[in-house]
Amino acid sequence: MRRFEIHGIPSMRLIGDLSRMNAIRYPDKAALIMEDVAMTYAELDRRSNALAHALIAAGVKPGDRVALLSMNRLEYPIVTQGVAKTGAILVPLNFRFGAREIKYVLSNSEPVCLIMESSYQAVVDEALTDGGLALKRLFIDAPADAPESMAGIMAAAPITDPGIDIDPAAPCVIMYTSGTTGFPKGVLVSHNTYYRMYAAHAIEARLTHLEVFLIAVPMFHAAGMNMALHQTFYLGATGIVHRGKFDVDVILGLIQRHRITLVILVPMTVSLLAHHPRLGEYDLTSLDKIFYGSASITPDILNKAREVFPTAKFTQFYGSTEGGMVSVLRSEDHARFSQTSGCQTILSETRIVKDNGEPAKVGETGEVIVRQCSMGMIGYWRNEKATAETIRNGWIYTGDLARVEPEGFLTVVDRRSDLIITGGENVYPREVELVLAEHPAVREVAVFGVPDPLYGQSVRAAVALWPDQKVDEKELIEFVRKRIAAYKCPRRVDFHDNLPRNAADKIQKNILRQQAESR
Repeated sequence: MRRFEIHGIPSMRLIGDLSRMNAIRYPDKAALIMEDVAMTYAELDRRSNALAHALIAAGVKPGDRVALLSMNRLEYPIVTQGVAKTGAILVPLNFRFGAREIKYVLSNSEPVCLIMESSYQAVVDEALTDGGLALKRLFIDAPADAPESMAGIMAAAPITDPGIDIDPAAPCVIMYTSGTTGFPKGVLVSHNTYYRMYAAHAIEARLTHLEVFLIAVPMFHAAGMNMALHQTFYLGATGIVHRGKFDVDVILGLIQRHRITLVILVPMTVSLLAHHPRLGEYDLTSLDKIFYGSASITPDILNKAREVFPTAKFTQFYGSTEGGMVSVLRSEDHARFSQTSGCQTILSETRIVKDNGEPAKVGETGEVIVRQCSMGMIGYWRNEKATAETIRNGWIYTGDLARVEPEGFLTVVDRRSDLIITGGENVYPREVELVLAEHPAVREVAVFGVPDPLYGQSVRAAVALWPDQKVDEKELIEFVRKRIAAYKCPRRVDFHDNLPRNAADKIQKNILRQQAESR
């Protein structure tokens, strides 16, 4: 790799440097632990070097794409590091994808190699049935003597750094978005951008090499790879890897056993932990930081979580795959601003602008835009039209609507595409969802607009209830009516066992809307 030096000392600028530099700083320290198996930083560096040499020998060149399809495992970062050291571009695949989605992403990114767990062989075979895409497969979980084994091609490869000349401004990852309304778009991100993100995250959350991360978020996800896995490596910390579904007892057991200091959650999993009936059976005194994102946290959930985790500092991060980390609600700001999305994070430049391009004032709502050169993407992979629509004059238009709050804070209210206009009034679904989420019977909620012959659109809600809880439509509507303006209240409420989610675990409002319109 290219060495950028200050007075002869190599600097840390490339994704592959995460293992290389920590092999020097903390060679015998556990980088990751999974099911009582530890991998040190020295071992991670050696094994990723071997994979890089093997891929280069197989013809992988800088700028080529290498796809990765796997659940969380110790070998995952061997691939992220090894691919980075070749100068190739990693394409992490969502392991929840079906054949149609896999086919689209592979056809769009055209990788020269797919590294995968053997359990996904059938769905990949189905995705490639037409034979239009020829690519080499390597199995991440196969023994060294098996055909097409990743371990096999690494066995005789050198363990020294391959020494490929790489520009930190070059792309290192194509991160495909969730595609809630269509096929996902490939977000192209550089080494430089991720390093700014890691630095900002460390500064804002006061992270050190002493942290013990819980890595339960899937590593293919932007949060799993960058807030958890690579952030662990950036610090020289230790990560405890969890594979599979979010089982509350398993998670609490990991925190107790490994003295985990930091967990990354969403409001729903915060609630599951805080309300767990056997919570008191676990020693959770090591837990110092709870990060959450995807939505602001309701007062009830936050108060309960603070009660049961009295020593933990809560921090909310808001960002996007395209724009990077946008805002942070620090632990000390929760007392006054817990229902906001925080303030602009260090190393990022954010504005909230109205439709006419003018800055929104306190109390006004506008679109969140982020300066591209801070933590923004290079662009969408092979999609010039979408890139031009999203990046304008050096600013990334996120499509998120936010309200300007006093003292530099902002509150994300919704996606622009989800805005409901009923009788000439704007309704932000997220505001209504937060109210409904306060009802003790409601486990999941989504609010959306449906056509209305009189008002243009009317407000509709879909909910899933907690087990053993009962509530009817009239009670929920009245619950909302007592708390916000009448025009924002749902006219109808649909009840579901579970709300439909896509492969990125996001609620699919388009499906709920179609179901509502057909009733």
